[in-house]
Amino acid sequence: MPLIIPKDLIVEEVLERENIFTMRDSSAKEQDIRPLNIAIVNLMPKKEETELQLLRMLSNTALQINIDLVRMESYNPTNSDVKRLNAFYKTYEDIKNNKYDAMIITGAPIETIAYEEIKYWDELKTIFEFAKDNVYSTMFICWSAQAALYHYYNIEHKVSKGKIFGVFEFDKLKDNKIVKGFDDTFLVPTSRHTYVDIEDFYDFPDLEVLAARPDTGVSLVTTKDNRFVFNFGHWEYDKDTLHNEYIRDISQGKKIAPPKNYYEDNDPKKEIKIRWRSAGNLFFSNWLNYCVYQETPFAIETIEGKSVSKFGGSSLKDAGQFAKVKKIIFSKDDRDVIVVSAPGRRFREDTKITDELISLSDKNVKIDELDKIIKSLEEELKVQEAYRDTQLEKIKKRFLSIAEELKLEEFWDEELKFVFDEIKNSRDKEFIVSRGEYLNAKLLSRYLGYDFIDAKDIIIFDDEGQVDLEKSREAIRNHIVENQKAVVPGFYGSDKNGDIVTFTRGGSDYTGSLIAYALDSKVYENWTDVNGIMTSDPNRDPNAKTIDKLNFKELKEIIDKGAQVYQGDAIKPVEEKNITIKILNTNDPRNHGTIIKD
Repeated sequence: MPLIIPKDLIVEEVLERENIFTMRDSSAKEQDIRPLNIAIVNLMPKKEETELQLLRMLSNTALQINIDLVRMESYNPTNSDVKRLNAFYKTYEDIKNNKYDAMIITGAPIETIAYEEIKYWDELKTIFEFAKDNVYSTMFICWSAQAALYHYYNIEHKVSKGKIFGVFEFDKLKDNKIVKGFDDTFLVPTSRHTYVDIEDFYDFPDLEVLAARPDTGVSLVTTKDNRFVFNFGHWEYDKDTLHNEYIRDISQGKKIAPPKNYYEDNDPKKEIKIRWRSAGNLFFSNWLNYCVYQETPFAIETIEGKSVSKFGGSSLKDAGQFAKVKKIIFSKDDRDVIVVSAPGRRFREDTKITDELISLSDKNVKIDELDKIIKSLEEELKVQEAYRDTQLEKIKKRFLSIAEELKLEEFWDEELKFVFDEIKNSRDKEFIVSRGEYLNAKLLSRYLGYDFIDAKDIIIFDDEGQVDLEKSREAIRNHIVENQKAVVPGFYGSDKNGDIVTFTRGGSDYTGSLIAYALDSKVYENWTDVNGIMTSDPNRDPNAKTIDKLNFKELKEIIDKGAQVYQGDAIKPVEEKNITIKILNTNDPRNHGTIIKD
């Protein structure tokens, strides 16, 4: 399918020679399809050469693509035709109100210069921020990959002792749709003086390293959702690009070895062997198809949205899990609304806090009944009170231990201690059982520095005990404003009198679904302690495997068969707006989990 590029950007003879299929704007507008809108931010000094290389890669797909070329307004390269740049290139000011399905930001021969000393660094940072909010998937090539990792994640590059120069063989470290169809090993042309170590990515669960070597550093990294693709190689290179660089360096008197694994027998006097073209074409095709075309919204103006993340009781069972959750939440800027369950089991013989609270509530009811019985039962009453106090202290110590390990003792004394007096004196089972989520959300909100929003203020039940969707939607939107960071306890809401009403077990799923529904979220993340929905119970079947994708109908069928993988009532709100559900593992955040969508 054709690329849509400005007339006279590249002469027809060159387009025909390179087998680049193009069409004009007027013809494209007559077709009943929406082309992909792709911006190429060209930082290379030889702009025409880079244009041709990238357009050739982009044209090898069955997709119609509209191309915008973008340059730095704050810097004019000395070896570029200014008239040509003004005629065919746009600046940030020209595109700042646009949305793009994809963007490519090229490398630049400035890798040994400190980022802050680069003349157009401030402008490039603006484009990085633009890409984060207005582009569905952005590919950063070579130097720009390093610059983007520094900007988004504060990951520094290192200077190599010698130029990393040649065609290098890489192992495919894990499966990802962007390397779908790749052999276990593949070749990548590389030319740079700097690198990034694979160890620098261990603290960032949102980043997946797909290819790396000790002598070159990482070569291919993506975010889990493939919205950012960091490509440290040059699959777009022509046959003689590395050769021309080698000759240029030699002519400038630089001490440099010939590019490795490039010439036949590694002899610069012999023929050049192209062995990277098939992997490169497949890489660009996979990116456009799987990461852009199949994921970007048809209504391009709806790109990007607020994310709601729910962490189950197993994800927040102790202070160590709180630390993992904090790292996961802060690894992405758009995890704005956090829904939590009460602490789950820490080990096989342990009990869930909600089970403890249910049991505690039952004891309170029993105490109330025994108080009315004749004096012959006073001894039994004292026994039950003692058991209640012991159990209350057990729960209290559980939360206090979390607070102490997180250094939140002052917050405990100020806001949380009194809750246990309320639990002790209450006879309202709904209120008592809800306090596990309430206390956990209070602790996490203080630990993250997020706002605490009580679920009773935003989840509204009607007189029949059912969730009032309209009132809840209005309350959620009134309490959770745009760009707000908030933690919400799951599992409960309130009736028209303000009294606590709880869902059935698993109700935190429903809370998260309602918030995602009300905020028109793109994704609802449900974090737990397994790698998604399994083909069978992994505790009984060692061969159980994760189901990668389901639609809502298939999810309902699994639940109807008795699998406790998701709260059934929680499906309807997200299904109504076709919000993607991701079932993810807090203890293995790199795992892709299970994706549910129609």
